[in-house]
Amino acid sequence: MLDPLRLALSLGFSVLIGGLGYWRYSLTLSGWLGAIVVGTAAAGLGGWVWGILVVVFFVTSSALSHWRRAAKEQVAADKFAKTERRDWAQTMANGGAVAGLALLYAFTPQPWIFAAALGVLATVTADTWATEVGTLSTRAPRLITSGRQVSVGTSGGVTALGLLATIAGSLTIGVAAYLAQWLLEGQPALTTILAALLGGTAGSLADSLLGATAQAMRFCPHCEVETERAIHRCGTATEHLRGWAWLDNDWVNLLSSLVGGAVAASIWLLIGQSIA
Repeated sequence: MLDPLRLALSLGFSVLIGGLGYWRYSLTLSGWLGAIVVGTAAAGLGGWVWGILVVVFFVTSSALSHWRRAAKEQVAADKFAKTERRDWAQTMANGGAVAGLALLYAFTPQPWIFAAALGVLATVTADTWATEVGTLSTRAPRLITSGRQVSVGTSGGVTALGLLATIAGSLTIGVAAYLAQWLLEGQPALTTILAALLGGTAGSLADSLLGATAQAMRFCPHCEVETERAIHRCGTATEHLRGWAWLDNDWVNLLSSLVGGAVAASIWLLIGQSIA
């Protein structure tokens, strides 16, 4: 059942938190709007536990994006299509599925729907943590499909440090969900942590797999570097190198989050609250 007061409070909190993100240069103006949509839907339609998890994702991911930023700027400028300031497309790629699941949950409050949202949030958290931390690894990443060494920032490249960050990000969402359920609902289940851990890890690995196989990658003939950018930082128009031209990083994030959500929901449907 829809709660008008909770919906109104969720809107207010989303405007405030998104505004802080815009002020801290974590969001663009359109990204702020996206954060309002996702946050309002999650907390207003799903519930306060949902809203808390969205905040945990946003705050931790934004903090890591700013952490040791100077050491990551060269890789971001060369490889990534967008900056650390999330725009509308990025916020919806990371949180659009959560908003949709919250809408479904408002009319059909089934536990597996919450588990799916948990897996989505664990995936986007794990993937962001893996990128922000893994980029700083002293060891060269290896392509997830072949094990071949690739340059830092290459889509589909993984490191041991990045994998640890993946697990840590997934686990953080699971523990946050468990604690939020305990504080607000009094009925936490350890299945929540397991679903987030397995869903987030599976979704993040799916992101790497898509990045290595299907994501559109381009090549700058001037700098002779592989990149996601249509126009490289040097100003040169890049050439399509491999992958599906329409499948950019935002689509990869969305698709991988759906994988994480499906895994987490499956865990819940198989185990339920038998681990309590």
